Amino acid sequence: MATGRNEPCPCGSGRKYKACHGATDATARTSPVTLVVVGVALLVGLLIAGRALFGAPAAGPDGEGPPGKVWSEEHGHWH
Repeated sequence: MATGRNEPCPCGSGRKYKACHGATDATARTSPVTLVVVGVALLVGLLIAGRALFGAPAAGPDGEGPPGKVWSEEHGHWH
């Protein structure tokens, strides 16, 4: 029979099961598939953020730039 979360821990520590051995049981239930899914989601998010931050400008000096901006030859980007 399973020990309830608020019952005394069967190890004899006198603490509640949830604060003693129940805490380690909860972390053991994390599925490896869940960890992979979370890892892939984080990687995709970082790739998207990196592309947005470090991607090429919208257009070069010969193309049409963002509204209200001018191309700076000295700096190589829009001002």
